[in-house]
Amino acid sequence: MEERIPLIIDADPGVDDALAMKIAYDSPRLDIRLVCTVAGNVGIDFTTANALYLTKTYGGDIPVVRGSASPLSRAAVDAASVHGAGGIGNYVIPAHDYRLEPGDGIEAMYAALKEAGAPVTLATFGPMTNIATLFARHPDAVEYIGRIFAMIASVDGTGNITEYAEFNAYCDPEALAAVIASGAEIVFAPMHLGRVAKLAQADILARGRGGGFGAMLAQIFTGYQDDAAGVGYVAMYDANVSEAILHPELYDFVRCSAEVDTGDFPGRTFLRPDPAGKSFYLEIRDADAVARSMLDDLFPA
Repeated sequence: MEERIPLIIDADPGVDDALAMKIAYDSPRLDIRLVCTVAGNVGIDFTTANALYLTKTYGGDIPVVRGSASPLSRAAVDAASVHGAGGIGNYVIPAHDYRLEPGDGIEAMYAALKEAGAPVTLATFGPMTNIATLFARHPDAVEYIGRIFAMIASVDGTGNITEYAEFNAYCDPEALAAVIASGAEIVFAPMHLGRVAKLAQADILARGRGGGFGAMLAQIFTGYQDDAAGVGYVAMYDANVSEAILHPELYDFVRCSAEVDTGDFPGRTFLRPDPAGKSFYLEIRDADAVARSMLDDLFPA
């Protein structure tokens, strides 16, 4: 049997985060050690409630911890106008008895890294606040990480929250800068991939018909206001992280240098091909193949 990949998820769900997390939870190849929440798409109370429900309902007995409530040094911004006030469209989380793990999410992440016994992959779907805080408190944490797969940044200095900044980078550019400077190996799933790897809402709902997650998505989509990939489509930003971990053959990994502006154009990023670079950015080899894989992984037979 293929060895499972030890994984920690850092997330701010968020509609596309929910899809990316479901893909991860359904894969037998992933050994998910922890889910840590961060403020981003919506505030920390909502992202934590969403992550807890999604994880315990679809991922089983994976511990969920609360992470950073605000960026390192900036006022918080959110994307509630896109994802809905609670972060997952019009879906209302039903009453449940799920419980968060107690304590500080950053310390829980550090403990999980040290206990893993092998390099851990990090999958980050939101701002880099938790990871930067982890490295500031525990510089040796980098040694326990294999790669960070991150949905963040743009290749060419363009954006979706401003004309120059991708949302996750804009939320906490200082955190992204700190993670880049740490020397950790980052695999960027940049902004434009989400618009290439798009899925029709109708196709998602057809595949999910009759199941609990499909019914959940039917409610979510009624309150989701993102037409970046076209009306009736979902831009699968975060799902490229899950897919690249599970199916690296679907992507080109372009070695690069990475930079982020923390000054006049906060969150503006450039990922430049560089044979000496520490990081990589992803490019999709075949958009149709990625879309088919995402649907299959969302709703495995």
